[in-house]
Amino acid sequence: MDPVNPSQKLSLGALWFLVLWFVAPQTLFAPSVPLRQAATREILIATDGQARLPIVISPNAPAETKALAEELAKYLKQISGADFQIKTGNDSEGIILGTIQEFPNPALTSALEIHNTFDGREAYALRTEARRILLLGATDLGASHAAFRFLELLGCRWLFPAPEWEVIPCLKTLRLNANEISRPAILSRRIWYGWGFFSDKGQSPARPSASQAYKDWARHNRMAGSFTINAGHAWETIIDQNKKSFEAHPEYFALVKDKRKGPQFCVSRPEVQAMAVEYALNFFKKRPKSDMVSMEPSDGGGMCECDDCKKLGSISERVFGLANHVAKAVAKDYPGKMVGLYAYNEHCEPPSFALEPNVYVQLTAGFITGRYSFEELLELWPKRCKSMGFYEYFSVWLWDFDKLPGGRAANISYLQKQIKEYAAQHATSIDAESGDNWGPHGRGYYLANRLMWDPTANPEVILSDFYDKAFGPGATAMRRYYERLDPGNKPLLSRHLIALAFREVEEAARLAKDRPDVQARLDQIKQYLHYIHLRWRLDREKENGKDLTLAAITHAYRTRYSFMNHWEAIRQAWLPKAAKDYKEPDWVSTEKSVRKAWAVNEPYTHEETEQLFQEGLQYFQPQQIVETEFSADLVPAQFEGNSPAASSQSYQGGLRYGVYSPKGQPIDVEVITGTIAWYRDRADARFKLLSAEGEKLHEGRLVLDGKSHKLHFEVPKAGLYYFDFDDSSAGWQIKAGPDQPLSILLRRDKGFSHAGHMQQMYFYVPKGTRELDYFWSGGPHKLLGPDKKLVQEVKTSGEFVKVPVPEGMDGKVWSFNQLALGHLWFFNAPNELGGSPNALLLPKELVRMDGLRERQ
Repeated sequence: MDPVNPSQKLSLGALWFLVLWFVAPQTLFAPSVPLRQAATREILIATDGQARLPIVISPNAPAETKALAEELAKYLKQISGADFQIKTGNDSEGIILGTIQEFPNPALTSALEIHNTFDGREAYALRTEARRILLLGATDLGASHAAFRFLELLGCRWLFPAPEWEVIPCLKTLRLNANEISRPAILSRRIWYGWGFFSDKGQSPARPSASQAYKDWARHNRMAGSFTINAGHAWETIIDQNKKSFEAHPEYFALVKDKRKGPQFCVSRPEVQAMAVEYALNFFKKRPKSDMVSMEPSDGGGMCECDDCKKLGSISERVFGLANHVAKAVAKDYPGKMVGLYAYNEHCEPPSFALEPNVYVQLTAGFITGRYSFEELLELWPKRCKSMGFYEYFSVWLWDFDKLPGGRAANISYLQKQIKEYAAQHATSIDAESGDNWGPHGRGYYLANRLMWDPTANPEVILSDFYDKAFGPGATAMRRYYERLDPGNKPLLSRHLIALAFREVEEAARLAKDRPDVQARLDQIKQYLHYIHLRWRLDREKENGKDLTLAAITHAYRTRYSFMNHWEAIRQAWLPKAAKDYKEPDWVSTEKSVRKAWAVNEPYTHEETEQLFQEGLQYFQPQQIVETEFSADLVPAQFEGNSPAASSQSYQGGLRYGVYSPKGQPIDVEVITGTIAWYRDRADARFKLLSAEGEKLHEGRLVLDGKSHKLHFEVPKAGLYYFDFDDSSAGWQIKAGPDQPLSILLRRDKGFSHAGHMQQMYFYVPKGTRELDYFWSGGPHKLLGPDKKLVQEVKTSGEFVKVPVPEGMDGKVWSFNQLALGHLWFFNAPNELGGSPNALLLPKELVRMDGLRERQ
């Protein structure tokens, strides 16, 4: 296994990994069905630059298979230096590439059988025998999967879409012993880009377009579909195709506030129902290979309010009732074809009736309104619909802006949990809205795609392989980099955190100094970190806003072919806003003669990249912080000389309070729900009262009506309880009397969103504290000592705050003034806040250690 190219030598770890593959290929990326235990043999594929087997395709192979054979031969030559002949023939000898129909094999017929129209379209078999390697699929798509799985077993990886992230080993001798039969657990798998692809060819004709790079990555990594989902917004298309009828009959439009208008229509009208049926049937007539026609309403609200529509029931009853009506007609004329919709927005709830077998529903993991949470809908929908999947939001640029720590795709524990949950609900599709932003999300996209094929696969094994293949000698440092920034690991997004991330990339680059392939990947990570540097400054240096905005947009454009940032989203969403904000119309001019200041086509050199990276290293400096752990065993303490005050706080978003019953008396709180009127159509607010051990004692739901709701909880004994409240992000306010201990339990992993400045909020500084250390991300606030005098005014955000504690001021209650609670976390003080010293709960061991008295 001597390398052909000395610059790409395999490490000992990589050699051992390859041996493992040859001996037991099922140990990584495990197939979704058990392997058939048939006799296989190790086979020699190439040695000393000579191919030992030809690639054999059927004389009747389609153009796609011929192209696939060419690509397979190209990669095998890159690996071994050998030229592989492609020929037509039978399956007696060679690398047999095709379908089970082209190369019948009784031993594999059952394994590659297609069930229920779709299940098995992507099935493949990969077997080594004495004189041949079988790369057979149930269809041409399955054959493609077999070919790239074969290359994977030989050590190839396509980690990200940019060419730098292609990993091709160089091996003098090529052998394999494998026996694998597999098909995906999730039949339709799609990680796709909101805002689409950028289309210019500005940098280099040698580099693939964004669209082609994405398609290549998907093909190489077996991201495909046994069937194609079509559930996008369709009602507006039906209206447009029947424009004259709608103009002649405005009563076909939805009635909204006494006006007939689009973009929705009046479902109760028989004429409209007939149009919907006609649209669906014509769709399949024109597109006989399509699997599904959409019957999804237009985006947004505006559903019909006429009496006849109301008689049909809820919005879900109307939307899915129409879908059932259309599905019956489709089943009659086009058996096996489906009608697709989302469970989304105003029609996220299941109807009271069962859906037709050919109605396909994707439940969206966001934009939920009505009575139920997403978790409740996850349980309810399978009872009404036998054919369903899920629509996820891995990354939405207007939510995460390509900044750290990223969206859901950056959260490995979330991906693992959700994909397993979707599979457990018998999902047959996952559509994940994402972005061309592989800087913050590439690791997650890579993992999610593999888990969608096999939700039981071991993420740790997949990720270990990812780090090793991508970063070689720098794998350990880059593992720390990714894991440090993972939202699931509760990072505090601070200058300190980013400083450590820069230094881990620096360490990886040093360790991999003799690996130009690794350096090329790390250069792209460094370029992404420069974007983070610019955005960090932009968020904090308002006086330099225009220059920093132009620098960040220019940088994203120059690096667009690395796909680290979602340039197309930046072009469509940020650039026009920036041009308007800074009065620079030339930035968005469509005139070819106008030079756009940001349109710098020259890619960065390694030297330029390194200079920018060094600037980031200097700017982001680590800070030494020692974190003290306190218990969650909380009690109220007695503080003398403080006047009791009622607690009152207002938020958007749920949180947990610690509440205490000193003598076992009932706990009383008051909440106002739906304080943001616009969101009162969302799912009901929910509350729970839990014991200190986590036992659920009370739970309920409240309508989002903007009114006060008094909650009275009987409790079994004196002690600590937890009050959890979920407002469905519709806003809420909590109130409690001056004698009720009630403390906000701060979280390390997330901040809160308080509506405006809070009442004066109190916390405790332990005895012996000489410097108070805490993390803060949010607006300015004032820190007051126990004498209520100003100690420090804090104007920074995303920083560690260090406050000297004057002598005699420790072991006392301090407070915040003009605080709008964001992300606050104390490193050496208890992480509880109270609206008064009376409301404040503290760790029991600290109360005793500091000589405080428990309040009875």
